[in-house]
Amino acid sequence: MPMWPAPTSPASTRVHQAHSAHAGAPAQAVASAPGTWSIAGEHADHFGGIVVMGISELRAAAAVSPRNDGTIKVRFIEHTHEGEKQTDDSITLDELQERFIQQQPQIDEQGRTVIPPAPEGSLASRIGGVIWTMINRQLLSRETAGADVTIVCDVPIEAGMGAFAAADVAVALAMLPEDSELDHPLRARLAEVCTQAVDTFSSLPALRARHTAALRAEEGYVSIIDYSDNSVTKAAAPISGMLRAFVLFPANTEAPAQSTHIRGRNNFVDAASHAFGAESLRLLPDAPERVIDWLNAVHKVHGSKGQPAVAEASGWLHFYDAETVRAHQVARALRSGAWNELGSILASSQKDMVTHYGLDNAEALSELALARGATAARAASAGTSNAVLAFVPSARAENFAADFAADGLVVVPVVHGTEAAIESTSK
Repeated sequence: MPMWPAPTSPASTRVHQAHSAHAGAPAQAVASAPGTWSIAGEHADHFGGIVVMGISELRAAAAVSPRNDGTIKVRFIEHTHEGEKQTDDSITLDELQERFIQQQPQIDEQGRTVIPPAPEGSLASRIGGVIWTMINRQLLSRETAGADVTIVCDVPIEAGMGAFAAADVAVALAMLPEDSELDHPLRARLAEVCTQAVDTFSSLPALRARHTAALRAEEGYVSIIDYSDNSVTKAAAPISGMLRAFVLFPANTEAPAQSTHIRGRNNFVDAASHAFGAESLRLLPDAPERVIDWLNAVHKVHGSKGQPAVAEASGWLHFYDAETVRAHQVARALRSGAWNELGSILASSQKDMVTHYGLDNAEALSELALARGATAARAASAGTSNAVLAFVPSARAENFAADFAADGLVVVPVVHGTEAAIESTSK
């Protein structure tokens, strides 16, 4: 398997022609957003933890033009190792309204909150959900009556690099009114809107750090997003000079079927936070012990149906607590230039992800990357992808990549990217 084929022209250039073919009219606006790569912390965001997230040179671009029939029509053109793949889908704004209502929690006869099943999701539901949420969050006019949307995505879907999150952000930017001032507050609000839309309309669990990093990261830096206070700071990305990074994944394999489990764990954390009146469990003193006491009480009063086992929940809480510490250690190592410390930190994260969080799909590939000379390796998006992010000494990088490519894996070099941007508009 060769290295991931770099696109010959920017996605934002190619999407213009693709949109004319799809919509039969020129695009009124085009925007693009980078893929993202997570170093640590991505499963602890609901806990209030820290996520360290970088951005890639690989991007998704979106072109949009208005419709007047209440329909969102989406064409998604995916760049793969085998060539382009096209998917068409559509949904109405009325259908999105119905799906939103279906996703609202209910109260049962005993006064307990009943969380609805995870949304079935679809391409149009997710992308249309971003537009619907922008309308209902007053970022778009209530008179918005549909849109043709074309997306060209150069971020590998299977790589755990946030391909769909990049598409979310690109669509949100392209849909903005022409007079919008794309400052930091608006970027932060758009990230929140994209995450809310994914939570409501997509079958995949949202990782809000991807939306935040795509909108707010700087070239050459990773974003350090602390969800205890929602602050975003930066540190030098460890992919230049002494180290290079690659994402490795087996081609044409099924994605892990863990989305429902991850969403369920997030719901548990949200319920516990609500029970204690805490904005996040990280801000709750002695959270692991107190949450387990609360869960035991819930089991005694209401039974265990719909609730995790105590031992299982205890493992999750241990992981969240330890992963937040590790993400802080990663941030400190990056800020001080101590990149040699990443190996032991990420090894501990990978081990805990398997032992306490039950996501082992990338364990074997991570171990193989380390055996072949990587200084650090960890699941790129455990539970939703089989990919691994590996950091390799620059002197060994070419041989390392060639060996995995020869074994039939897809090898994606991780290269500095730039933040999401509006590329053109004629609104």
